Amino acid sequence: MVIGIELTLACNLRCRHCASSAGNPRERELDLQEMLDLCDQFPPLLVQEVDFTGGEPLMRSDWPRIAERLNRYGIPFRMVTNGLLLEENISALSDLGIATVGVSIDGLEETHDRIREKPGLFRKIISGIEAALDAGIPVAAITAVNHLNVNELPSLQNFLRDLGIKHWQVQPTFALGRAKTGSLNLSESTFLEIGKFVHAGITSCSDKCIGMVPADGVGYYTELDTRDPSWKGCAAGRASCGITSNGDVKGCLSMPDHLVEGNLRDHDLWSIWFAEDSFAYNRKFTPDDLGEFCKGCEFGEECLGGCAVMSHSSTGEFHNDPYCFHRILNRT
Repeated sequence: MVIGIELTLACNLRCRHCASSAGNPRERELDLQEMLDLCDQFPPLLVQEVDFTGGEPLMRSDWPRIAERLNRYGIPFRMVTNGLLLEENISALSDLGIATVGVSIDGLEETHDRIREKPGLFRKIISGIEAALDAGIPVAAITAVNHLNVNELPSLQNFLRDLGIKHWQVQPTFALGRAKTGSLNLSESTFLEIGKFVHAGITSCSDKCIGMVPADGVGYYTELDTRDPSWKGCAAGRASCGITSNGDVKGCLSMPDHLVEGNLRDHDLWSIWFAEDSFAYNRKFTPDDLGEFCKGCEFGEECLGGCAVMSHSSTGEFHNDPYCFHRILNRT
């Protein structure tokens, strides 16, 4: 089981593609003792990894105390950050033995700063990455792809490799939050470009290549799919879940805030996880649940209709992901 914890929704940026519309903290965010109590609930659930996200997780000054509690239980933790505060937290991240720091890099300098609407940000985060790598901290890059940066992927790949990045997650931009009302909506042609790029990067990789990881929203079931074994359906509520900074439990932190299974101030995580009707969209799936884009597909029962977040953000329904290599390529 993998847990994502949104430490805070507060953020020091206002990125154009932010699915969470992060900026201000949520009302009544969990205090330190509540976060520590949450960590105490993880061992009985056999939690194997915790991922800190935000907002910007490094804006929560007591994050090291939460990481210390995870260390007590031998649970590795990772973090996704925009990188703005990375350099000043190098010592704490190193001392606490973070498994990986994932830093968002959404293009080369001009494009990255344009998407994240902060001039000079790119150079700041590259300085932080270099400091982290020098300290022996594993760093991964995360890129949300849209029409503004898809053509820069080859150049960005070379840049990240030369920087010393070993792993790079490439994901499509979700039509959620600020991206829903902006101009970054994903086209089918851009989605296919992502697939072709990731496929080429993985299949032609040598020992000196950067390790490329396609996010859950990149697929499925064609020669472009690089997963081995193949996609077996969304893990939300089956092997993972997300916890927002105010204690709401969701299948995935990328899901809209109304899709919650309960709140930790009302019930403990064990009770929410094992409740009969929790995460019913995945746990009680049948082929009859497949939407118009997936109904009748020979892979539907195995695939569950693709990435739950991509499906819901694109169509308002689960099990109806229109961004599917198999559907697009077979239709055309």
